[in-house]
Amino acid sequence: MTHASPRSLRNPVTGGAASRVLLLGAGVTLSMIVGALLYTGAARTTDNDARQRFNSVARSAQYSLAARASAYTEVVRGMVALFQSHDEPLTRAQFHRYVESLDIARHFPALESVNYAVHVTEAGREEFTEAVRNDRSLDPAGYPAFTVKTPARKADYTVLTYIEPMAGMSERLGVDIAANPAVARALDVARDTGRLGASGQPIQLTHPKPRLGLGMRMPVYRTGAPAATVEQRRRAYIGSVGVGFGVAALVQGALDEMSVPGVKMALYGAGATSGRGPLAVLPGDRVLFNDDGSLNPASVNLAERDRYFEIVLPVDFNGTQWKAQFIARKRDLYTTFDRYFPPVAMITGFAGTMLIYAFFCTLYWSRRGAIEQRLLLDSVLDSVDAHVYMKDRERRYRYVNAKAAAFMGRKPEDIVGRLDSEILGQFQADAYWDQDRDIFEHGRRQSGHIQFIEVDGEVRQLWTVNVPVTFNGEVTAVIGLGTDVTELHKLKAQADAASQAKSNFLSNMSHEIRTPMNSIIGMSHLALKTVTNPKQRDYLEKIYHSSQHLLGIINDILDFSKIEAGKLNLEVLDFELDALMQNISGQLGDAAAAKGLSLEFDVAPGLSHQLRGDPLRLEQVLLNFTGNAIKFSESGVIRIGAHPAEERDGEVLVRFEVHDNGIGMSDEEMASLFQPFHQADTSTTRRYGGTGLGLVISKQLAELMGGQVGVESRPARGSTFWFTARLGIRASFLDAGQEPASQEVLDEIRGAYILLVEDNIFSQQVGQELLEEAGATVLIANNGSEAIDLMLKEHFDCVLMDVQMPVMDGFEATRLIRADRRLCDTLVIAMTANAGKEDRERCLAAGMDEFIAKPIAPNVLFAVIAKWLRTRPRRNGRRRAPLAAESAPTRMAAAPVVSIDSQMLDVGVLARTFSGNPAKMRKYGFMFLDSARDGLAELEQALDRGDGERVADLGHRIKSSARAVGAASFGELCLALEEMRGRFDPEQARALVDAMYALLERLNHHIAQELTEAAPGSS
Repeated sequence: MTHASPRSLRNPVTGGAASRVLLLGAGVTLSMIVGALLYTGAARTTDNDARQRFNSVARSAQYSLAARASAYTEVVRGMVALFQSHDEPLTRAQFHRYVESLDIARHFPALESVNYAVHVTEAGREEFTEAVRNDRSLDPAGYPAFTVKTPARKADYTVLTYIEPMAGMSERLGVDIAANPAVARALDVARDTGRLGASGQPIQLTHPKPRLGLGMRMPVYRTGAPAATVEQRRRAYIGSVGVGFGVAALVQGALDEMSVPGVKMALYGAGATSGRGPLAVLPGDRVLFNDDGSLNPASVNLAERDRYFEIVLPVDFNGTQWKAQFIARKRDLYTTFDRYFPPVAMITGFAGTMLIYAFFCTLYWSRRGAIEQRLLLDSVLDSVDAHVYMKDRERRYRYVNAKAAAFMGRKPEDIVGRLDSEILGQFQADAYWDQDRDIFEHGRRQSGHIQFIEVDGEVRQLWTVNVPVTFNGEVTAVIGLGTDVTELHKLKAQADAASQAKSNFLSNMSHEIRTPMNSIIGMSHLALKTVTNPKQRDYLEKIYHSSQHLLGIINDILDFSKIEAGKLNLEVLDFELDALMQNISGQLGDAAAAKGLSLEFDVAPGLSHQLRGDPLRLEQVLLNFTGNAIKFSESGVIRIGAHPAEERDGEVLVRFEVHDNGIGMSDEEMASLFQPFHQADTSTTRRYGGTGLGLVISKQLAELMGGQVGVESRPARGSTFWFTARLGIRASFLDAGQEPASQEVLDEIRGAYILLVEDNIFSQQVGQELLEEAGATVLIANNGSEAIDLMLKEHFDCVLMDVQMPVMDGFEATRLIRADRRLCDTLVIAMTANAGKEDRERCLAAGMDEFIAKPIAPNVLFAVIAKWLRTRPRRNGRRRAPLAAESAPTRMAAAPVVSIDSQMLDVGVLARTFSGNPAKMRKYGFMFLDSARDGLAELEQALDRGDGERVADLGHRIKSSARAVGAASFGELCLALEEMRGRFDPEQARALVDAMYALLERLNHHIAQELTEAAPGSS
């Protein structure tokens, strides 16, 4: 095969990299142009929208201002109509009531005064004055000080006679408004034309505050008099009505109606016209109003004019033109969308253009890259130190690298496209195809280790990995890779040898130290049972307790090693917390009393029920904490407490505390606790002893039990060591005590036809006799396959299903039962020595109805079966007459209740299993010995064959029997064999079996000693 080096690799700087930079620059430039165009267009659109809003607001204010001016005009016309509608002259009181009815403050807030000026001649002046002074229509006192206020005598006057409101305007009463020549001319024009006259120019007012004011007046003619000509109007003229209003108030009302804030307005009186073109404010225009409060012209900085909108609109004021100038900053009229629209348009244009550009560039580069990657992949795979090939369903090679081709003795181009039989020969090709076919059929990755001999005879170790290549959900090819792991294999062998050496050392140390220690403990215990001399008993007790202490130190070291190696497993057993506390008191009560200390126990009432967990490890931690409390205390009380901290999902988190009044610790000393071979103060080792391993083991055990550990302490004030553990609650099981089952339960079971599926002969006989003694008929199946065959032939009321069995386990058997419509309604109850929460969930998920933990107490077994049989009114099985249980003869008068060594043989467990029946306890104790010897013989055969799976199965089977009779230590060794499943170590397994042989002989002695007593009457 010709090998090419990709151009991008040969010249990465001047080749592909330069062209990529150029293309990237072109794309960025194009995207920036598109983005800028979109930004400009969007900005123009937002400006146009804002200008339309501005123009709309300005027009609205213009219309509002004109409407308000018109409204004030109508007020004047209304007053003229008032005068014209009365035949008699309008009195002051009538004028007052009319003005009051207008509600000026509410409807015409800009109005400052409403008045009526009477036309008086010089000849009638005195009579007019006297009439006003005597006018008591509104004020009972009249107006005695009234006089016509005029600078000089003249032919006629226009005197302000009625003024509303009078408050603040009384000094204007009697003023001759015609004394001002400009006003006189306006009055004459209004009199002669009969039209409303307005002062086009504002008046500067100073009271009560400086402001600009405007006025409008309209002539009043005598009622009924003709007024068609000028002469007639002059003869009929009797006076005029007028209003005065503030410009600022008039304009402000219009501004308040604007819906958009930020728009400013200035009002000008036109001094000159701007000619054709748009209306504009000229230098001669007078400022009537500026919303900044001043009377200065509104202006915008020329440099910032492009940031503002500006418009000047005309406002008609009774024939006089005003100019309303509106100014607003553009940004004040932008909406939130307007502000973000241009940059968003720019970013969208830039990003969209870049994406489209990148898409086309990607198409180009992907094609170019595919070619380069193929060449690069060929170069890499030809360079790796591994055999690589790809084969399709037709057994044709689609790819081989150089090393694989060299192994086949050909060139790569001579192999690709040809069948494997053409390259390797039919026999060898078929052998390889048998491995590849499984991948094509099941689509699973395969890996394995093979041994390969090269041409020169050197043996090489290869690790092969074959993976499927899928297309549209179908496996179309297989890729194989073989890596040389010869050196790694050698290193692994060395590491395994070192690990085995360490394991052998620990095993030998355990055997060499424990064997004499157990002999010392056992012999001293036996001697204590026979000695009567108090001094000798004291010596033996000291030997016994010292050896126990030494054994505890050895156990600490071995436990620490186990935990660090991850080989320490927790038991899941039923236990009572009160009994565990009694064990603590029994083991440490004397030591506490010897130092003048007392032990107090505080167990929460809610924890008095039976729990599930590892009582041995709980006791180990409590013994460590309590022993330390006794060791470091000189007086007072040591309190051991247990309280629930959290309860959910059938589990309870229990907090255990041990409180003392001892030497205490500082914060620095507490920080260094729970570390291997460490104590708070090094002097404590010399004074109090200890290895420093107890606390770290306690911490690791607490964490294994799903909890934590901690301490609270103060120097010279004592300490409180605590830990938490997550324990199960026996919610669905009955008390496993020795009370017999109720008659109601036994009546329900009597006559039931039960299938017991169990591979352990010992467990078969135990279960069969217990059930037959309760009146049931029992049939035995050795595994799940036999159970299904029997169920298809006969109908059973209940199936007791072991979980771990050869041929077919309980899980698979139950799933097959539930899948068969003929068997799916059968009651299936699981029985297993693995009693954790996950094991229970797994059993229920497989379709089992209930879950019972081994070793099984008879009353628990009976109660569970009876409970489920009650729920099934129609029995599946046929009732058979129960067989009378035979009682084996025995020399025992009663079952012992206290064990010599509970770890070796816990008679209490045996008593619970057989309801305290001494005959059955003895019978099955010796039956266990026979069953264990047979199991050890099978283990020897499995070890000789190197069958690790069989060894693990036998360990599980013998473990169940050992736990049923209370042989805890023997069960631990069986558990160690069971846990070797998948990581079988022949030498370690052989050492465990040897230890089981030695322990079985001691069990034989214990069973003979504890379960055999002379019958009454024997010598």
